Amino acid sequence: MVETNPKTAVPAEVVAHVADLLDALQCGALLLDRAGHIVHANPRLCEMLERPAQALVGHTLPEFYPAAGDATQHFIHDFSAVRETEYFLPLPEGRRRPVLIAGRPPRSDSPLADYRVVTVIDITRLKDAEQSCREQYRQVANLSDTVLQQALDLKHHSKFLEKRVRQRTRELAEANMEAIYMLAVACEAKDMDTGAHVLRMRAYATALARTLGRPEEEAERIGYSAILHDVGKMQVPDEILKKPGPLTPAERRQMEVHPVAGERILSRKPFFDVARQIARHHHENWDGTGYPDRLAGAAIALPARIVRLADVFDALASQRVYKPPWPPAEAVQAINAGVGRLFDPQLVAAFLRLVDSGEWSAIRGQHADADAAGSRDA
Repeated sequence: MVETNPKTAVPAEVVAHVADLLDALQCGALLLDRAGHIVHANPRLCEMLERPAQALVGHTLPEFYPAAGDATQHFIHDFSAVRETEYFLPLPEGRRRPVLIAGRPPRSDSPLADYRVVTVIDITRLKDAEQSCREQYRQVANLSDTVLQQALDLKHHSKFLEKRVRQRTRELAEANMEAIYMLAVACEAKDMDTGAHVLRMRAYATALARTLGRPEEEAERIGYSAILHDVGKMQVPDEILKKPGPLTPAERRQMEVHPVAGERILSRKPFFDVARQIARHHHENWDGTGYPDRLAGAAIALPARIVRLADVFDALASQRVYKPPWPPAEAVQAINAGVGRLFDPQLVAAFLRLVDSGEWSAIRGQHADADAAGSRDA
């Protein structure tokens, strides 16, 4: 049984009841009084801190952190505010464990009104996965840049080698597409997506560009660049991406950084020029109400406008953690209702032609979702 502080003003039966509830949690949890003293710490927190309860009860959180003014001060000085932040637990021998700390005071009419419950979730595996994903991306980007440069160098060889160069370039392009696809799927895995979404995005974007009369080479480039539209989501915490309910304003602000993060992540090589345009501006609206730059009309690059429409349709017609899939006909109606507001009118007209011809539904059928439910798309 985790010990409680005998000097606190909490009635023993109330502390015992709260202690039972905290001890049943799978995450770390503790009870603080208004002075910042630990009244109770559950076994999971003791395990995470690698300290016994006796070493925690009666002490304050800042006592365990050598640096003054750390994030734990907020749970004391601004007692009534709801707090949630990524931080760390100080372990013996100077080690650190990354955690998500959340604090919420009880209701003002509660017997525990002068106390605060703080939960602590271990995010070590998440941080390790993020670091691994970043390292994999760096390796893929370096490999892609190297391979593309080799292809460009080969083009300067003699006519005798032209046939071989064309063959090799085709092979390298296929390898690059595979590398891009693997990177996109690795990022979408954070969303619990199986990869069908990015394949649909490529096919939708290519079909829309062709229907608008763009040259085949340009249409294909827009298509494969669309695969990386959400690469910036690797910097959005999982608890936001996978949240089943509405986002808070603070969570939405975090979500809305992913277009800028995506542009920053992508290589500065010309090969990724269109992908960077799409990553940054695929949440801009035709009427200027989107983000992050509030661009309007033709100021939004055509590839980004195309991906905006395709992404909204796919989000509506697919299952998400916060909603079931819409019937395709209702998703089409929603796109049509957004003409001139969310979407380029000429682009919506091209989309409706693809719908009427049956090509749009054929694309969706060819790249159908597996059982996994993707996360939100802000």
